Amino acid sequence: MTTETKGIEIKNKGMLSFGIILFLMGLVASLYQESIYGTLIVRYPYQNIGIVLVVAGIIFVALGFLYSPRKTEPKQST
Repeated sequence: MTTETKGIEIKNKGMLSFGIILFLMGLVASLYQESIYGTLIVRYPYQNIGIVLVVAGIIFVALGFLYSPRKTEPKQST
């Protein structure tokens, strides 16, 4: 099943949706800032995980555009 939107053909909506979710989670994780103002510690503790999630999200979005879902062959009885 393909969906065409303004000339762009989306072949696998599930994989595309999963990629978008991973991408957004990665952005939130990489930009999450831990702030402790008692000793003034400001750091980004989840930045490495966030970068991995962003890259995985981009890959899944690209795969959502490129690969179509598996189609089952009709069974032939002999």
